[in-house]
Amino acid sequence: MSADTNLGRGEPATNISEPPQPEADVEDWIDWANSMPSLTALGLTCTAMTEQATEFFLDPQFFPPNINGAVNGGVLACAADQAMGVMAVRGARSHAYAFTISMTTQFHRSAMPPVVVRAEFVPGGSRIAFVNIEMEGADGARCASAQGALRLSSGGAS
Repeated sequence: MSADTNLGRGEPATNISEPPQPEADVEDWIDWANSMPSLTALGLTCTAMTEQATEFFLDPQFFPPNINGAVNGGVLACAADQAMGVMAVRGARSHAYAFTISMTTQFHRSAMPPVVVRAEFVPGGSRIAFVNIEMEGADGARCASAQGALRLSSGGAS
């Protein structure tokens, strides 16, 4: 007997949606990012985007806080990974998909919500993108940072 991990909610959501063309308006890019089921489930909302940087708001109502009221480090790492993927696709300007191949995360202090996640594109090669993440908590101080390398692909899961 197999378990129904979808719990009768219809077809499972996919995170692979066609990104806008590189020259599309910023609103189209933000809408694309915010349509991703993984961002929605995490409570991560893209609030600003350029070709070099994006900003996200991590809504604390989507996850329980730690005993000290802070956001769990695993949630921060997940938010960083999601933000890296969006930034890599936008920054690559190649209508590519991005798949994380390496990520490191540093936790500087307790992340008191709400948390702002900022991603910066670092130019790399034609198949690899690099992204830096800075997160700040309610007091405006950096609470976590991350760096990632992502493989760029012309589309679909690989």
